[in-house]
Amino acid sequence: MIVDDEPFLCIGGELHNSSSSDRRYMAPLWEKIAATNANSVIATVAWDQVEPEEGLFDFSVVDGLLEDARTAGLRLVIIWFGAFKNASSTYAPSWVRRDTARFPRADRGAEPMRTPFSYKGSMPRPTLSVFSNDLFEADKAAYCRLMKHLGEADPQHTVIMVQVENEVGLLGAGRDRSAAALAAWNSPVPEVLRKALANDQGTFDPSLADVLRPIVTSEASWEAHFGDGNPVADEVFMACAFAGYVGGLAAAGKEILGIPAYANAWLGPQPGQELPGNYPSGGPTARVLPVWQAVAPSLDFLAPDIYVPNSADIMEQYASPGNPLFIPEARFRAGDAFLAVGRFGGFGYHVFGLEDARPGNQYGEACRAILSLTRDIVDAQRDGGIFGFALEQDDDGVDAGFGGITVSIRNAAKLYTAMLLDAGVVLPPPPELPGETEGAAHGHTPGDNRPFGLVIQLGPLEFLVVGQGALFDFHQADSALEVDSVLELRLTPEGWEEGRLLNGDERLQVLQSDRISASRIRLLSIGQD
Repeated sequence: MIVDDEPFLCIGGELHNSSSSDRRYMAPLWEKIAATNANSVIATVAWDQVEPEEGLFDFSVVDGLLEDARTAGLRLVIIWFGAFKNASSTYAPSWVRRDTARFPRADRGAEPMRTPFSYKGSMPRPTLSVFSNDLFEADKAAYCRLMKHLGEADPQHTVIMVQVENEVGLLGAGRDRSAAALAAWNSPVPEVLRKALANDQGTFDPSLADVLRPIVTSEASWEAHFGDGNPVADEVFMACAFAGYVGGLAAAGKEILGIPAYANAWLGPQPGQELPGNYPSGGPTARVLPVWQAVAPSLDFLAPDIYVPNSADIMEQYASPGNPLFIPEARFRAGDAFLAVGRFGGFGYHVFGLEDARPGNQYGEACRAILSLTRDIVDAQRDGGIFGFALEQDDDGVDAGFGGITVSIRNAAKLYTAMLLDAGVVLPPPPELPGETEGAAHGHTPGDNRPFGLVIQLGPLEFLVVGQGALFDFHQADSALEVDSVLELRLTPEGWEEGRLLNGDERLQVLQSDRISASRIRLLSIGQD
């Protein structure tokens, strides 16, 4: 990503849903957010707040965001909370939700599924039908007015991207059965999807491609192809609808203001949410990414919100040459930020609820460390000279290849403990790291005690390592390698500066175990006959 002609790693956090709706609420928080060392904040703009009556717009909340973010030295990514947020429509204005004839609701059928975040006796959440053209036109009109206002009010490019809607899809059923949805179900499968499957079948999940294969040679309707009760077809049908809706908004907005636009995903399937409808059916989940890319080419990328433990698997699913990795929402887990930019070429990572961060938290130090290496990281991403890691406690280690050199990355504490055991010394367990947040809505968030970090190749026999708790060994097939020198680096307000020359026992702690640190390692090649 390029911002004002310079490479930009977008590292920071997302505000809670309602924080940005009140400038006075945010006033004491901007300084705290800036102290986290983030360079970007994802903040919401809600349709019901900026267009409380049809055609009457009030962008004062946007102007306050722009001014306060600039003062804090932060860039903004705006989320448009339009007709859809987390598969419901609570941010649509009253005048939209009230008029069910003009703006019909989604129909989940006679027996809707049980959905997350519901309970017995809870009031229903409104869910508008994505198949309503009137809804699309009203949402588009408001979104385009926002883009026009940003173009006029933000010549400084404080806003660098827009997320269009939030975690779209349908909960409670695999597909919408409203009148407009049934009309679409009985219409031919869109030609753009048929062509994508015919020309790029290898990009489709095999289980999805097997079900969809008949559409390639037939112009029949969804109903004729799949009938009722096919969850894969239902999800793809809804994906075409939501991608067309969100992509249509993005395309219209870009005609006014040409900044990147993306959509984010509530992940699925996942444990406890195995079927479309248990998770939002039609959202940009991993297996329907090719559907979204075909139907919504105006979206620059599709992004996962990651709250599951297998974060590396999710990053791998979304990172590809045609879909650069950007993570708009995630837990406070410092190691995952290193993993995203180092292993998967990511250009953005954001924790959710940044305003909850405890002063001096670990993730803030990760932001500072990563952003101080922006040029090195971007160059290494381009050249393939970077590797990110985050070792789970059961991992023995991981190897990374850099040309003819293999770097073995291991858990330093586990190795050190084993070595001391051999000498008859037993170490007490390490203390728990301080919590990352204070007063967080999502409960206590512990610090990340995994070994994590980056390895960046600076030259044929020179490497930069940054992170915590890892030990490194280097191997080459045609010659023996040994460590020539290890130069400790200290992170200052001006960036990384040279520190101690590490040798002896200190080489067992090239990276500190309890804080993020860095070292520059030079190797000596000992030729072999």
